[in-house]
Amino acid sequence: MRTRRLLAENLEFPEGPVRLGPERIAFVEIRAQRVSLYEHGAARILAVTGGGANGATLGPDGALYVANNGGMSLGPEGRWMAPQPIPGRIQRVTLAGEVSDVAVRLPGVPPHRPNDLCFGPDGLLYYTDPHDWENLPDVGVGRVARTTLGGSVELVADLPLFPNGIAFGPDDRLYVAQTMTRQILVMDARPGAAPSTHCTLPRGYPDGFCFDVAGRLYVAGSLGDVLWVFEPDGSIREEIAFEKGTEPTNCCLGDGLLYVTCSGSGRLEALEMPAEPLPLYPARSAGGVTR
Repeated sequence: MRTRRLLAENLEFPEGPVRLGPERIAFVEIRAQRVSLYEHGAARILAVTGGGANGATLGPDGALYVANNGGMSLGPEGRWMAPQPIPGRIQRVTLAGEVSDVAVRLPGVPPHRPNDLCFGPDGLLYYTDPHDWENLPDVGVGRVARTTLGGSVELVADLPLFPNGIAFGPDDRLYVAQTMTRQILVMDARPGAAPSTHCTLPRGYPDGFCFDVAGRLYVAGSLGDVLWVFEPDGSIREEIAFEKGTEPTNCCLGDGLLYVTCSGSGRLEALEMPAEPLPLYPARSAGGVTR
């Protein structure tokens, strides 16, 4: 049994944890329409984004880049829609709380619901857009796209059945959670590339995920109340069960811990996990480690 710590509670659908430093974690709260920060043993509001801040990553300028789905979530209480929804977009949020738009004109038929994002080795910002997931189970074809920080957006792939979490692996290929098939897909980061299956969750539905330096993959199983650890070859290393209704949505490594956002219980938790995080881009480009 791994030791677990409760770091923050009474959160409003937490997602997208980003390690900024020792036990310093930024994360989004979809239903609160904001980015928050856990540090020094407490959580505080960093910025109000409007819409529905769904995922985040750290940029080369020290700001957070946010996938905003426009104002929607699905949870134990049913579907939530923002009182004043906005078109889905990619945003920039400084640690001083300033919010600005990066990309608003996104490819494909609306609605645009950016879900998660990551920087690539080319300096571009890659994101998933599950499209009209208010229409589950008849959701349309989603997308994986990429944008410059100046807002020039390019479609990478049409991807059905709810593209969700996204990250570059140690092989510099692009990994994407396909939630409705319970698979993590892998593909080259170029338009027209065909994805293949890296691994499949035995139960639960893949949401956000992260890698360690050994190439192991840590996947939040969302509605299954589970988190899976996969070996680099896609075989299962470990199953970590969570309480019913917890709904782990995403995770990140650091400080000998695995930080996990739990949307169902509204908590940020930390599990003992002696693994070194795989540095994210752009830090990886500089040969650095996560801050």
